[in-house]
Amino acid sequence: MDKFVASARMNQYEKGVHTPDFRTVLSLSSVLKVPTAFLFCVEDDLAQKILVWGTKD
Repeated sequence: MDKFVASARMNQYEKGVHTPDFRTVLSLSSVLKVPTAFLFCVEDDLAQKILVWGTKD
């Protein structure tokens, strides 16, 4: 993702204007160092469990 458009694009994702394709989601999870499922989770408690599970060795 081009650095010059990244902020605007992320803003559109957060507002629900656009939805990232799966390849972008994979890249985001890699950069953020979180499991991909974490980014799709709606429930906060489940998201936390996914995050903890994903950081186990």
